[in-house]
Amino acid sequence: MGKKVNPFIFRVNINRNWNSFWYTKKSNYSNYLIEDINIRNYLDKFFKNIPSGKIIIFKNLNFIFINIYLKKISFNKYTLKNLKKNLLIFTDKKIFLKFKNILNSSLDVKLIFFYIKKKIESNSPFKGVLRNIINDAFKSKCFGLKISIQGRINGNILTRKQIFCYGKLPLQRFCSNIKYYSGPAKTSYGVIGIKIWIYLGDYVY
Repeated sequence: MGKKVNPFIFRVNINRNWNSFWYTKKSNYSNYLIEDINIRNYLDKFFKNIPSGKIIIFKNLNFIFINIYLKKISFNKYTLKNLKKNLLIFTDKKIFLKFKNILNSSLDVKLIFFYIKKKIESNSPFKGVLRNIINDAFKSKCFGLKISIQGRINGNILTRKQIFCYGKLPLQRFCSNIKYYSGPAKTSYGVIGIKIWIYLGDYVY
C-alpha cells in the first residue's frame, strides 16, 4: 500500500522551517491557531487575482509581523491601510506588513499553481501554460518537476487524472530540496485538484 506524505511536513526541522512562528500556552493554543488560519484565509482571498507566493507569520503577545512574497509589488497607501484595518477584525494585536519580491518566480510552486488555476477556471486550454512553466523551470536549474491535475478536466462527465512528470523526483530522501503545493481550482462543473512538486537538488551537510 502506498503512503502519501506531504513533502514539506516530511522535511520540517531538517532542512526547512515552518511558515508560522509563535509560542503560547496550551490553554491559548486554539485561539492563536484560529487567528493564524483566519489571517491566512483573508490574505488568500485578498491576493486571489494577484500572483503571490508564501506568507510567513511571526507572532508574540502584542505584535504580528507578516511577510508576504509577491511577483510584483504595486500597492497604494490606501489599499495597505484597508488591508490592515480588515486584518484587525481577526486580532487585537498590532499588525506590521512587509512585502518582498519573489527572487525566482519560475521555481515558486504557489505561482505555478496560480497560473494553472487561472487557466482551468477560465475554461481555456492549460497545456500551453504547462509547456512554458516546464521550460522556464528547467532553464532555472530545476532537476525535476511533477504536476498532477485530477477532476472533471475540460468538463468531461467522468473524472480523470493527468500527470506531467519530467526529470527525477526523489521524495523519499530527507536531503532532497523539494517544494510542494496543492489546492483546488473551482469551475462551473466541479472542483479540480492541482498538485505540484519541484526538485531543486540536494542539501549538502
